[in-house]
Amino acid sequence: MFPTVIGHDAIKKKLGALLARGSAGTFLFYGPPSVGKRTTAFELAKAILCNNRPMFGDCSCRSCLKFYSGHPDFLCIGQHEKIKVEDVDAILDFTSLSPLLSNEKVIVIDNAQDITWEAANRLLKVLEEPPPKVSFFLITRDINALIPTILSRCIKYEFGVLSREDLTNIIWKKLGFDLPQAQVLGWLASDSSFDVFAKAGHYLKYRNLAYEFLAGVKNKDLSDLLDFVDKVDRQDLGIFADMLVIVLTDLLLLYNKIKAITNVDLIEPLEKLAFTFKDRALVACVATFSQAKKDAYLNVNLNMVLKNTIIKTHPLFIS
Repeated sequence: MFPTVIGHDAIKKKLGALLARGSAGTFLFYGPPSVGKRTTAFELAKAILCNNRPMFGDCSCRSCLKFYSGHPDFLCIGQHEKIKVEDVDAILDFTSLSPLLSNEKVIVIDNAQDITWEAANRLLKVLEEPPPKVSFFLITRDINALIPTILSRCIKYEFGVLSREDLTNIIWKKLGFDLPQAQVLGWLASDSSFDVFAKAGHYLKYRNLAYEFLAGVKNKDLSDLLDFVDKVDRQDLGIFADMLVIVLTDLLLLYNKIKAITNVDLIEPLEKLAFTFKDRALVACVATFSQAKKDAYLNVNLNMVLKNTIIKTHPLFIS
């Protein structure tokens, strides 16, 4: 079951057994952002509400067909802004009515860490005496933000980080990137703190710009190279700096005949480009741009940091 959830096999097995028992309850899914907590909650909610209660495969019952288009027995709050008292009042109104399509009701409280103090205490009263045949799923990236009395009412499931293979499959199969690009983004998501799911297109855009910069570095004037920095949105300068370091590192690896690079979708042009530089120049440029990234955390003007770094490294590139 849970066909749209990639990874988390142990959790899916436990939830499958829970579904087979058919008991309602209050559950907390917690862990890093963008690892499948919400998707899992929605899949389990759909299965709970299903008229046929299937353990595996698709179902075309009235409840399943209606699930993603306004199911009367499903309520989700917390996806847009802070959870307030009026949101909890909506839960009370929702649970006061009998199910219409299913035998049970399901409530998902997304971003539960964003609940106000007043709303949390009001929700606690609901969870202390939960209505019959109503399941609650709380989702959070920060379990410590929830009050202890709410935590004590929940059955907890911790979602860990996804493997590189799982991340690649999500980016490929769900976000629609082709497989080579998904492999690049999967590497970035697994081996760094990049929020690839939120800004996948940004990473590829600035990766391509970094490659364009390095491909033309020998043939452009210094003023033209500095203009590259002005092409980058101010809020994305950090991404561009990261991509420069990653592409430079790939060039250094390829220069040394190591093909285990990050940007596998660009391996042929990068391989050609690598041998237009000298080994020591690549080593020095990787070190200099890496230091610029660190300096940027201490300097709010990243635009200036990058431009100064380009000025420093320009003689190395053209040597």
